[in-house]
Amino acid sequence: MKLNLLLGVLPIVTATPFHQFKRNIINDANQVNNQTYDYIIAGAGIGGLITANRLTEDENTRVLVIEAGGNGDDVRERIDIPAQAYLDGLPVDGSPYDWAIYTEAQSNLNGRNLHWPRGKIVGGSTAVNALYMTRSTKDQHDAWSELIDDDGWNWDNLLPYFRRFETFTTPKKSLEKNLSIEIEHSAHGYDGGIQISFPQYNYPQNGLWQPTFENLGIDSDNDPFSGQNIGGYITPNSIDPDTQLRSYAASAYLYPIETSRSNLVVLTDALVTRVNFDTSSARPKANGVSFRANGNNDEFQAHATNEVVIAGGTLGSPQILLQSGIGPRENLESQNVNVLVDLPGVGAHLQDHISATVEFSTTAPVGGSLSDSELDEQLEIFREGHFARSLYSTPNGAIAYIPLEDIMGDETSTFLDQLEANMTDATSSGDDPDEVKAGYRATYESDLENVYKAGNAVVEILMNNLGSNLGFQLALQHPFSRGKIYLGSSDTSENAKVDPLYLSHPADIQLIRNGLKYIRRLAATEPISTMIRDEVSPGLGTSSDDDLDDYIRNSAVSQYHPASSCAMLPEENGGVVDSQMRVYNVDNLRVIDSSTIPLPVAAHHMQVTYAICEKGADLIRGYQKASDSPSATDSESGASLSKHFNGQLLIMMMIIASIVNGL
Repeated sequence: MKLNLLLGVLPIVTATPFHQFKRNIINDANQVNNQTYDYIIAGAGIGGLITANRLTEDENTRVLVIEAGGNGDDVRERIDIPAQAYLDGLPVDGSPYDWAIYTEAQSNLNGRNLHWPRGKIVGGSTAVNALYMTRSTKDQHDAWSELIDDDGWNWDNLLPYFRRFETFTTPKKSLEKNLSIEIEHSAHGYDGGIQISFPQYNYPQNGLWQPTFENLGIDSDNDPFSGQNIGGYITPNSIDPDTQLRSYAASAYLYPIETSRSNLVVLTDALVTRVNFDTSSARPKANGVSFRANGNNDEFQAHATNEVVIAGGTLGSPQILLQSGIGPRENLESQNVNVLVDLPGVGAHLQDHISATVEFSTTAPVGGSLSDSELDEQLEIFREGHFARSLYSTPNGAIAYIPLEDIMGDETSTFLDQLEANMTDATSSGDDPDEVKAGYRATYESDLENVYKAGNAVVEILMNNLGSNLGFQLALQHPFSRGKIYLGSSDTSENAKVDPLYLSHPADIQLIRNGLKYIRRLAATEPISTMIRDEVSPGLGTSSDDDLDDYIRNSAVSQYHPASSCAMLPEENGGVVDSQMRVYNVDNLRVIDSSTIPLPVAAHHMQVTYAICEKGADLIRGYQKASDSPSATDSESGASLSKHFNGQLLIMMMIIASIVNGL
């Protein structure tokens, strides 16, 4: 009987997140109104929670994090279920957990407005995304460091930050052999807060993925986390391998420490509307924020003695800067915002991975082949906590990164010549400030030399097993089109305008078109061809360049990887932050999130964002390298504390079970 009771307790303990003992997450703005903290952070996504975690390692440092969304308790189970599985994951479109951001009508996409889902909840987009973990490459980071003339951002110096945030679980030997997975252990971390693991279930077509690219003449690099990523892989996910629960910014950086650090306060349901400044000196000094709470117009304030950190992401951070009077003068004056600093790069340099898909009918098992009763059964299994039996509780995707020569073939030389001759044509708009145009030239030239000519990946292909057909999604990784984010209203509760200006540079649609042709070659190549029947979309009747271009303009969507709207570039190149992530021409203000990425990167942005935010927190604390930081060995951060807390609670539950049995 004792054994049965104990076994009955264990699944509950394993499946229950350890954040029900909340103390420091509040939603009463009056508790922080006019209070003073050492640091105030706007946003509780990756940047906000990492920075708060690292700063509060010093018990004498008081930190306030202000998050516009809720704490997520009302949808806890749906957060823990990965998105794009087959279960009841947390939706974003049309829900209160989404910022409801839509682009301006895109003239090159036949006037369509694209949805850009972003998580409005503690944990940010890591609480709602599909959890694919891919990593940017050595050449990209070395190019980044050259652009800003700071070796601290090159591959060698950033790799320790990639390793710091993760606990990597190697795949089972059978899976490793079946999927041709090779692990370079020096590229991975094994005691960070974010769990990274391979799916427990893989579709049979995944085992055909890498051999197909080999038959196309592409040899895959050993481990795509090690600085090179050419070829086909099965991507790991940010999922706890023991519980199959989502591992995300809140579970790694907030919940393990928020009951033990009284120097940390997280205020939810509160929207930061602007940063406040002391303007008594020549340079404005950030000294706090103004915010609204619980959807009403009452304005509150909080004060910061050291710094204000903006961590609102690619879309939120430029909006806060603009509303604070930092940005292009013309846009600010048009919305009656007092100009504090005329900084033309705020909101500029916006880029995104645009994607289009080719679908085939297939003999392979896909998500759409599951019946409603099978889906219900999987969901019930998940809810019971028997995660090892749940075949469909995790997303699993086959991803490939392909260089220019394979996409363009015999057209490669001509394409490069045309690209070099017309590199700065069709920048975001003709009236861009000179600084912004200079930044376009600098980043274009960097991409041309370090990506297109160097044989690095220009497109990603993701095999999608979710629908009724087998889909191959192609995403342009280094677009030349640049857009902008700008204020379109003086109402601070409204989202800023988002205009990515997709396909405004002629090179982009040419690359996507040739990428779709490459997918057709891929589908006709063994062994993946053995599972392909007929092309469903766009269909073999869509074959001419003009027809393919029409298909792209009618169907292309965002891959949800926007970046660079507060780019880390020299100020004369339209930069917003310097290499220390400090906003130009003001004091005590930084931006720490994906908006600071200066160049397009061939990867999903979650990994690189964790790494740069870990580095950003170190920069605040005065550490230039990960090896200098106490966090490199701090056992009370991330996974170490989480596992300790998990173990202590398990022991406590076992003791309770024994007592009950004794009764």
